[in-house]
Amino acid sequence: MKYPCPKCEQPGISLKNKYRLGYMQDTHCEHCDARISANPWFLVPFSLVYMWALAICAFLYMFEGAGAMVIVYAVGAWLLIDALNVMLIPMKEMGGYGPNAT
Repeated sequence: MKYPCPKCEQPGISLKNKYRLGYMQDTHCEHCDARISANPWFLVPFSLVYMWALAICAFLYMFEGAGAMVIVYAVGAWLLIDALNVMLIPMKEMGGYGPNAT
Protein backbone atom coordinates (compact mmCIF):
# COMPACT_ATOMS: atom_id res chain seq x y z
CA MET A 1 0.00 0.00 0.00
CA LYS A 2 1.36 3.39 -1.00
CA TYR A 3 0.26 6.80 0.25
CA PRO A 4 0.12 9.88 -2.00
CA CYS A 5 2.91 12.42 -1.78
CA PRO A 6 1.69 15.87 -0.67
CA LYS A 7 3.79 17.51 -3.41
CA CYS A 8 3.32 15.41 -6.57
CA GLU A 9 0.19 13.52 -5.39
CA GLN A 10 1.58 10.24 -6.77
CA PRO A 11 1.53 7.13 -4.54
CA GLY A 12 5.17 7.29 -3.46
CA ILE A 13 5.20 6.82 0.34
CA SER A 14 5.27 3.22 1.58
CA LEU A 15 3.40 2.02 4.67
CA LYS A 16 6.70 1.54 6.50
CA ASN A 17 7.80 5.09 5.76
CA LYS A 18 4.38 6.52 6.70
CA TYR A 19 4.63 4.64 10.00
CA ARG A 20 8.10 6.10 10.62
CA LEU A 21 6.73 9.62 10.18
CA GLY A 22 4.76 9.15 13.41
CA TYR A 23 8.06 8.79 15.26
CA MET A 24 9.32 12.23 14.12
CA GLN A 25 11.43 10.90 11.26
CA ASP A 26 11.33 12.06 7.67
CA THR A 27 11.21 10.23 4.35
CA HIS A 28 11.41 10.95 0.63
CA CYS A 29 8.86 10.47 -2.15
CA GLU A 30 9.80 7.76 -4.65
CA HIS A 31 8.63 9.89 -7.58
CA CYS A 32 9.62 13.52 -6.97
CA ASP A 33 12.19 12.96 -4.17
CA ALA A 34 10.49 15.56 -1.97
CA ARG A 35 11.38 15.42 1.71
CA ILE A 36 8.23 14.51 3.66
CA SER A 37 7.42 14.69 7.36
CA ALA A 38 4.32 14.35 9.50
CA ASN A 39 2.45 17.56 10.16
CA PRO A 40 3.76 18.65 13.59
CA TRP A 41 0.41 20.18 14.63
CA PHE A 42 -1.13 16.71 14.48
CA LEU A 43 1.94 14.84 15.71
CA VAL A 44 2.12 16.62 19.08
CA PRO A 45 -1.33 15.48 20.32
CA PHE A 46 -0.61 11.89 19.25
CA SER A 47 2.70 12.00 21.14
CA LEU A 48 0.85 13.18 24.23
CA VAL A 49 -1.64 10.32 23.90
CA TYR A 50 1.29 7.86 23.74
CA MET A 51 2.73 9.29 26.96
CA TRP A 52 -0.63 9.28 28.76
CA ALA A 53 -1.36 5.67 27.78
CA LEU A 54 2.06 4.63 29.08
CA ALA A 55 1.65 6.64 32.28
CA ILE A 56 -1.83 5.29 33.03
CA CYS A 57 -0.79 1.67 32.42
CA ALA A 58 2.37 2.08 34.51
CA PHE A 59 0.37 3.67 37.35
CA LEU A 60 -2.20 0.87 37.33
CA TYR A 61 0.50 -1.80 37.27
CA MET A 62 2.66 -0.31 40.02
CA PHE A 63 0.19 1.25 42.44
CA GLU A 64 -3.19 -0.39 41.95
CA GLY A 65 -2.01 -3.97 41.76
CA ALA A 66 -3.89 -4.54 38.50
CA GLY A 67 -1.49 -7.31 37.52
CA ALA A 68 -0.21 -8.44 34.17
CA MET A 69 -3.47 -7.66 32.37
CA VAL A 70 -2.37 -4.01 32.32
CA ILE A 71 0.50 -5.00 30.05
CA VAL A 72 -1.99 -6.56 27.64
CA TYR A 73 -4.05 -3.34 27.75
CA ALA A 74 -0.91 -1.28 27.16
CA VAL A 75 0.02 -3.33 24.07
CA GLY A 76 -3.55 -3.03 22.78
CA ALA A 77 -3.56 0.73 23.34
CA TRP A 78 -0.16 1.03 21.65
CA LEU A 79 -1.38 -0.88 18.56
CA LEU A 80 -4.56 1.21 18.38
CA ILE A 81 -2.66 4.48 18.68
CA ASP A 82 -0.17 3.36 16.01
CA ALA A 83 -2.99 2.42 13.63
CA LEU A 84 -4.65 5.81 14.17
CA ASN A 85 -1.27 7.44 13.70
CA VAL A 86 -0.82 5.92 10.24
CA MET A 87 -4.41 6.59 9.17
CA LEU A 88 -4.96 10.10 10.52
CA ILE A 89 -1.75 12.13 10.67
CA PRO A 90 -1.34 14.10 7.44
CA MET A 91 1.99 14.43 5.68
CA LYS A 92 3.68 17.67 4.72
CA GLU A 93 6.53 18.61 2.43
CA MET A 94 9.65 19.92 4.13
CA GLY A 95 11.18 22.65 2.05
CA GLY A 96 14.76 23.49 1.25
CA TYR A 97 16.81 20.58 2.60
CA GLY A 98 16.36 17.68 0.18
CA PRO A 99 18.95 16.52 -2.34
CA ASN A 100 17.07 18.34 -5.15
CA ALA A 101 16.43 21.58 -3.26
CA THR A 102 16.72 24.73 -5.29
